[in-house]
Amino acid sequence: MFSTGIASLDEVLGGLLPGDNVVWVAERNSLYELVERSFLRQSVADHPTLLVASNSAEMKRVLPSGVKRLDATSGSRLARPAPLADEIEGQLVSGRARCVVIDGLAGLGRRWGADKALGFFERACPTMLQTGALTYWRVSRSVGPAFLDRMRQVTQCVLELRGDQLHVTKAEGRPASLQGSVHHVHVDDDSVMLASSRSGGRLARGLAAVRRDLGLTQAQLADVAGVTASAISQAESGSRGLSVDTLITLSDRLEVTLDRLVGAQAGPGYHLARHDRPRNRNPEGAIALADDSTIGLRVYLMTLGGGEGGGPHLQHNGAELVAVVRGLLQVEAGADTPVLRSGDSLLATSATISGWRNLRREPASFYWVLRD
Repeated sequence: MFSTGIASLDEVLGGLLPGDNVVWVAERNSLYELVERSFLRQSVADHPTLLVASNSAEMKRVLPSGVKRLDATSGSRLARPAPLADEIEGQLVSGRARCVVIDGLAGLGRRWGADKALGFFERACPTMLQTGALTYWRVSRSVGPAFLDRMRQVTQCVLELRGDQLHVTKAEGRPASLQGSVHHVHVDDDSVMLASSRSGGRLARGLAAVRRDLGLTQAQLADVAGVTASAISQAESGSRGLSVDTLITLSDRLEVTLDRLVGAQAGPGYHLARHDRPRNRNPEGAIALADDSTIGLRVYLMTLGGGEGGGPHLQHNGAELVAVVRGLLQVEAGADTPVLRSGDSLLATSATISGWRNLRREPASFYWVLRD
């Protein structure tokens, strides 16, 4: 896990995962500049850090010592989408950059056109994920909802700064309750501080949706609830909540469920686990990708150093599969010890897998799949 440079933001997101692309929907103002500068100071202390400058103002900015600029201003050799994407990918693959800030994608969109700017993002963003880079992208709301939705589909995180609030629009690989949450932002002695209000974000989303569905104004909804229009406005912005009594009143009078009012949503139907999330790793080198026996399937990514051996960290009586990703692996299956290459798999239906050993000096990795 890596830090954003803002302790309270780390608490909200659980830190940054290798490969995270964080899209900030924000104007370039003093608050966003503090957010970006905190990230740059943190990143350059540990990793080669790159700022992609797409206009003359970015080329003149004072940056933390050690941050390298990549000149993508009009007239430079990197002023077009494909050369710029090639250069960034080369910097990442070679290790010359590990953290990247691309400030002003909307400006690139005005220069290249929306389709080319999105094409650049849709190529570069997966590259950042594949190489494990940490990237901040900034885009203003002026690009429009269609542009933002295309970005949201590809990226891992979308954070919106609206006045003194941070809205979490997308947070891949984090708890589902985080999505849609609202966090109040204030600046204390040039430091950004967040005060979390996850319930406020859900209420804001649910209340606004119910009101739109029923064709009510905020004043009409306030009359139904027995509160002021200002209270409804603040609740829909996420800046305040409503009492339980008020929510029950709305539920009864509008004939809608409390779940609907507080923006309760069904889960996406899947659980995403990044293989490089260290909190999921146990002492036996297992990273739990799916670890809930109630769904009937468990999956672990196993890693072994050169010449290392090991075995299952739990007892299991059903079918199990070992599938080698890389390396040469010897598996103890019942009385036999077959050797598996990269791409090979072993399905044990009645034999018990009791151990495994990496036969090479290079690290080995494999999937261990259990059917409960």
